[in-house]
Amino acid sequence: MLSSVFAKTLRERLRAFRWWCLGTLGFVALYGSVYPSISGNKSLNDLIKNYPEALKGFIGFGGNLDIASGAGYLGSEVFSFWGPTVLLAVAISAGAAALAGEEEHGTLDLLLSLPLSRTRCLLEKLAALVCETLALAFVLWILLVVASYSAGMGVNAGNLGAAVLVLLLFALDFGVLALAIGAATGRRALAIGLSATLAVAADVVNALAPLASWLDGVKLASPFYYYTHGDPLRNGVNATDAIILVAIAVAFAAVAPLLFRRRDLAAP
Repeated sequence: MLSSVFAKTLRERLRAFRWWCLGTLGFVALYGSVYPSISGNKSLNDLIKNYPEALKGFIGFGGNLDIASGAGYLGSEVFSFWGPTVLLAVAISAGAAALAGEEEHGTLDLLLSLPLSRTRCLLEKLAALVCETLALAFVLWILLVVASYSAGMGVNAGNLGAAVLVLLLFALDFGVLALAIGAATGRRALAIGLSATLAVAADVVNALAPLASWLDGVKLASPFYYYTHGDPLRNGVNATDAIILVAIAVAFAAVAPLLFRRRDLAAP
C-alpha cells in the first residue's frame, strides 16, 4: 500500500518525463553538432575577453571561459544555463506537484486515507522527486558522453559525470524546497514561483559577486556558488561543495514533514 504512492507519482509524471528526455536529446545533439565548427577557434576566446564582466559571470562555469575547448564549451553552453534550467524545471515542478498539486486537484485526501502517516506520504513523494530528477540527469550524462566522444570534445565520462552530479544536487535543493513550500501552503503556483525566483537569485548573486566586494560573503549562501566554483568538468567533484549541496537538500527535507504535519487540511 505504501509503495503505491511512490508508484502512482512516477506513473503520473512518466509522460512529461519522456518529453523532457526527447528535448534533452535534441539540445545535446544540437550542441554536439556545432562544436566541431568552433573547436580550437582562439578568436572566440579573444572575443569573450571583451564581454562585460557581468556577462562573463553568467556564462562562465568554474571560472573558465575557454569556449574553444570541449570543457569550456560544455561549461558555457550546457552547464551555465541550459542544463540548470532543465533540471530545475523538472525538480521544481515535481516538488510543487508532490503535495500542493494533489491538494489543488482534490486527490490529497484520497492519499491520506491510506494507512500511512503524513510523513510517510511526503517521503514517498520525495523519493519520486529524487528518482525522476536522477533519471533525467542520467539520460543527460549518457547523451553528453556520446556527444563528447563523437564531436571530439575530449571531456571524459568521469568529469562529465561529476558535472552532472553537482547539477543534480543543485536542482534537488530547489526541488525539495518547492516540496516544502507546497507542504506548508498547499499552493502549487507559490511553490513553483518562489523556488524558481530563489534559484534565479542564487545565479545572479554568484554571477555578480566579482563586481561587488560586499557580495563576497553573500555568495557563500548561494547554492549556485557550490555548483560552479569547483569546475567539475576539469577537476571532478569537489567533496566540500557536494556535501554542502546535499546538506541543503536534507535540511529542506527535514523541515517539510514538520510543516506538513502542522497544517489543518480540513480547513477551507
